[in-house]
Amino acid sequence: YGSKHFVEHAAVDVKNINYMINMDMIGRLNDSTHGLTVGGYGTSPSWAEIIKTDNKYFKIKVDSAGSGPSDHTSFYRKDIPVLFFFTGTHGDYHKPSDDAEKINYKGELAVVNYIKEIIAATNSRSKLVFTKTKEPVMSKSSFKVTMGILLDYTFTGNGVLAEGVSENRPAFKAGIKPGDIITQLGDHKVTDVQTYMGALNKFNKGESTKVKLLRGKEEMVFEITF
Repeated sequence: YGSKHFVEHAAVDVKNINYMINMDMIGRLNDSTHGLTVGGYGTSPSWAEIIKTDNKYFKIKVDSAGSGPSDHTSFYRKDIPVLFFFTGTHGDYHKPSDDAEKINYKGELAVVNYIKEIIAATNSRSKLVFTKTKEPVMSKSSFKVTMGILLDYTFTGNGVLAEGVSENRPAFKAGIKPGDIITQLGDHKVTDVQTYMGALNKFNKGESTKVKLLRGKEEMVFEITF
């Protein structure tokens, strides 16, 4: 809501904004893998020239999409190039247990210094060219129903991983729990976020269907009413 309000009521002309960098969850760098996801890679041709995936320290995974589940989407929708830095989800996400002592401060500093290098590289360039990218998912407003789950967008297995489940929403009432991997909605197979969104859009409010999921190694089926 804040980023959307900013771009709609900015004190400066948004056309003068060169690019936006979003650092949403960069505090839990894995000391073994050094995995760093960089979203928005396709929003300007300049990013491919500046950001190299063969980094000596980070194992960089790039995602071309300009929109996603965070603040950079609001800027992307105003035709502003964006970058979204992310060190991955964790079990404390959106919980009171996400305490300061769990932050990897050295890892976070490494990410910030890497971003500083990117900013320095853009200083010698003219204004970045904006490029539209393929939408990874449909917007919430296009859905007639929701399950009330928070997806783990970094999950690369078959299906979608429920990182969180909102109380008193359809998934919660059906008995779905955080950590469950949804593989089918009704007759519709779910292999990734895109197929999940497509399957969800087949249902109307008040309708019921079966949800097939994996809980650990056990396959389970639940009845859900939207």
